[in-house]
Parts: sequence; structure tokens; C-alpha cells
Amino acid sequence: MTTNTAIKHTFLGLFVLFSLTNLSGCASALCDAQTDHATNPLQRENNRLECQRQVMNAMDEHERKKRKESDAQLKAYLDKHLKDTH
Repeated sequence: MTTNTAIKHTFLGLFVLFSLTNLSGCASALCDAQTDHATNPLQRENNRLECQRQVMNAMDEHERKKRKESDAQLKAYLDKHLKDTH
């Protein structure tokens, strides 16, 4: 298994775990558990940092999507309310 494939599998597992538990700010703890199997300390640290970056990116993307949905719902509500009052 190549490093990129391992990272993709790790990211997918972490994304699923994150989605199920909705943990925020725990990227370090999640990634430490995923990278403990590496025997080379430098590789372990690189994998951990890449994992944390991917988790943080996923969390940011999730927040952007939530905010976009919330803005769309607010706009729809306001448009409906303004239309009904006029």
C-alpha cells in the first residue's frame, strides 16, 4: 500500500468518524491513533500532520456547507415573508 493510498484510507475513515461523532478540535487525537503504526518517527509525524491537515480541511468544508445552507434558508424565509407582507 502506497503512502498516498494509506492517507486516503485514513482520511476516509476519519471523515466517517468525524461525521458520526461531530468532533471538532480533535484532529490531533484522531490522527495520532491513525499514525501509531508507522515505525519511522519522521514518517509518523509527516502522516500525522497530513492527517490533521485533511481533517481540518474537511471540518472547514463542512462549516462552509452548513453556513451556505443556513444562508439559503434565511434568504428563502425572508423572501417569503416579504412577499406575504406586500
